[in-house]
Amino acid sequence: MMDKLSKRDPKVVLFSGSKGGCGCSFIACCVSTYFARETEKNILLLDLNMGKKDSRLIFNLTGDDYRDIGDIEEVIDELDISILKKLVINFDNSLNLILPPIRMDRNKFFDKKNLEKLLDKLKNYFDIICVDFPGYFFTPGSINLKDFVDKYVFISLPDLISVNNLNLMVKSIIYDEYSYDYDILINKFNTRPAVPATGLNSILHYPINAFIPYDRDIEFLMLNKGPDSIFNYNLRIVNNISAFSKKIYEDLDL
Repeated sequence: MMDKLSKRDPKVVLFSGSKGGCGCSFIACCVSTYFARETEKNILLLDLNMGKKDSRLIFNLTGDDYRDIGDIEEVIDELDISILKKLVINFDNSLNLILPPIRMDRNKFFDKKNLEKLLDKLKNYFDIICVDFPGYFFTPGSINLKDFVDKYVFISLPDLISVNNLNLMVKSIIYDEYSYDYDILINKFNTRPAVPATGLNSILHYPINAFIPYDRDIEFLMLNKGPDSIFNYNLRIVNNISAFSKKIYEDLDL
């Protein structure tokens, strides 16, 4: 749905991980799908993982005729509803999706100015924008969207390297804890090797808000039938994801 919102209070939730493979895309897809299932809000998942096919596979978008962000890099200043309707993929529920470019040479779009322009335009049409945001964008001198983001979600695996990387990432972004709304999530906390809870507390200087266990069957189901399918099961991982999604939604105070 691309109707302009009459009463606007749009929110942006940014998901980012401590390193590749931590499950950031999994969590972003699940949370945005939960919002679309359980609320009446118009939801957008903005995938910024350039050169990756994760969201195409998860949502079974196998054709080559889908547009992506790379298609608007030359017309970002003229971005209007006619262009957005060609870019945004609509699903049966209130979930919508924007894909990243597969070709790595189509990267001119990815700078702070262009992303701010895009988010500003998208806020006219979507109640909640969930951004799957690669952690490397947070490297010194790259993109900072503090004024556009209402909620940060930082995701890490429970291993020593991931947790230490997460601590560095959060420290480099959250300069003043009182000026940011953020949650920290430990994904696949039941896998090995893992840092015990006491070890996590000694490494991380920030509170952990959620633990999501690993379930091979749920991961397989999501990859084959999409994230909406997993919410039909009363399993620990699904319940934990649902509870965390509900918390984020309540924090947004829509």
